[in-house]
Amino acid sequence: MITANRILSGSFADIWVDGDRVAEAQYIKITVKAQRSDVQIGIDVDSKLTGLKGEGELKLRQVYTRFYDAVDKAKQGKDVRLTIMTALRDPDSVGGAEERYRIGGIALDEIPLINYETGKINEQVVRFRFTPSSLESLSAIEAVN
Repeated sequence: MITANRILSGSFADIWVDGDRVAEAQYIKITVKAQRSDVQIGIDVDSKLTGLKGEGELKLRQVYTRFYDAVDKAKQGKDVRLTIMTALRDPDSVGGAEERYRIGGIALDEIPLINYETGKINEQVVRFRFTPSSLESLSAIEAVN
């Protein structure tokens, strides 16, 4: 039986970009999407896995000027790639375990640099992509039977 205290909370997550802790991060979302092609067998249409695509978002409450260097290098024709590492260390996790990932070769798709509005907290959503083969699970919280 699972009790409510075992449900993980993002309040205990840490995020690093190229080794620097991003304390102002509000959320990170990383998704691996299946690329599929339809295959008809008789009357049924099924699908065949033909590739994987990695996408993500990192939302920040603006404290520092971040990622402008990537824009500056892109203007020079350089394709900057980053490494993101995440760790979720909820004190109530099963067995005190943590969930940790590392993703290398991250390419930035969208970098919001200017986003000011009177009376509002500045927030920025950085969108990126990666190859799923560069996603590593460094530790996991395993189910206990």
